[in-house]
Amino acid sequence: MAARKKTTDIRSYRRKWNINIGVILFAVILIYVIVEVLVSITNKPTAYYEVGEGSIIKNASYTGFAVRTEQTVDAPKSGYLNFYQPEESKIAAGQNVCAVSDEKLDLSTGEEDGGESQLTEEEQNQLLSSVRTFVNNYQESSFSETYSLKSTIQNVFDRKTDQNRISRMDTALGEQEEGSYQDCTSQTDGILVYEVDGYEGVTTDQVTDKNFDKSSYAQTEAGDNRKVSKGDSMYKLVTGEEWYLVVRMDADTAEQLLKRSSVTIRFLKDDEEMTAGLQMEKKSDDVYYAYLTLDSAMIRYASDRYLDIEILIENARGLKIPKSAVVKKDCYEVPTEYIVKNGETGEQGVLIYQNGKTSFQAADVYYTDTEKNMTCIEAEGIPAGTVIQMQDSNNTRTLSETVSQAGVYEAGSGYAVFTSIDIEAENEEYYITGSGSSNQLSNYDRIVLNADSVKDDEILV
Repeated sequence: MAARKKTTDIRSYRRKWNINIGVILFAVILIYVIVEVLVSITNKPTAYYEVGEGSIIKNASYTGFAVRTEQTVDAPKSGYLNFYQPEESKIAAGQNVCAVSDEKLDLSTGEEDGGESQLTEEEQNQLLSSVRTFVNNYQESSFSETYSLKSTIQNVFDRKTDQNRISRMDTALGEQEEGSYQDCTSQTDGILVYEVDGYEGVTTDQVTDKNFDKSSYAQTEAGDNRKVSKGDSMYKLVTGEEWYLVVRMDADTAEQLLKRSSVTIRFLKDDEEMTAGLQMEKKSDDVYYAYLTLDSAMIRYASDRYLDIEILIENARGLKIPKSAVVKKDCYEVPTEYIVKNGETGEQGVLIYQNGKTSFQAADVYYTDTEKNMTCIEAEGIPAGTVIQMQDSNNTRTLSETVSQAGVYEAGSGYAVFTSIDIEAENEEYYITGSGSSNQLSNYDRIVLNADSVKDDEILV
């Protein structure tokens, strides 16, 4: 009998599961990275802006028509005109101004000037400014301005030899025959201007659109030995210290100046600034005249009929805020006595009166005007027609019209907190805050750059 075969009992056991901490940590980190990537792709990051002080300046450029108290002096005889005094000099009554001679005068010195004719730095800057203004404003229709530029340049060089002008005139006239010339003495005080343009008698109320057309403007040419006829205008004297610039401007610009009595202007000829009195007159629907009154610097611009200027329309300084950071909300302005505070939550709001009972309604306070004793509260959640009651009083008030309040989302606390601002000026990109009671923003505050990307009290990351 064969022996029984011995069998082996094989059993399978469940393997013991070992926790691998490294794998778990890797999985958690991987999930976190995936979530962050998805969030960064789907959500735009919140950009911030640190508030700082700045300014907005608005200038408008114009060509002004000068109106002065001027009188012309006519030639007593025909002949050649020469001046004792330089242009734009002050003339006293009884002073010799010029002489008219039968023959041309030889006014050359015949001596070397020893370098005295070299221009000073101030004179060089004046010439450069005049040429730059001419080039920047040149048009073919106003070619006559070329002669004005020529005269300006010539006058600068002429002043270098004006100290010897009287002695040269005396010498030249001494060589003339007796009775062949006639001295012209000033009958009044004034500022001497060689050129005459025919506008000497124009007053501010006589200025028309035609006066601003420089295409036909012409002056008598100044220079030594100028030929004149008896009765011709030799020169003019500016006899009044007060003078005017009349400016033609569009309605949009004029409306910004209607409530002002003075403005700051800058002369492009020499970059000088001064304050001028201002009066506005409407000429048509789209055209206004601005009358600028000046009482100084007459002698500097006495020979200029047209002056290129800039009018400083606005110069606001305050906190500079990007327009993208500003949002506007509706609010109610109510007497400050109607604002109450919830003793349990600390929230501010108002007491709603309805059916003989009052209930607390929380409302954000945007600002309080202590002078007017008025407080601006948010209108969201409080419909128009709601009746509010003063605490510990029977006085009530019906909320009706809302006002639009500008503000930004302040981010310093980690939440988007609406903070009201007072807008004083603006340009295409920025607002400048004013000093009104509605301005609750401070220098160096951190605000949300894109206000439409967040909501009230949103957590900012």
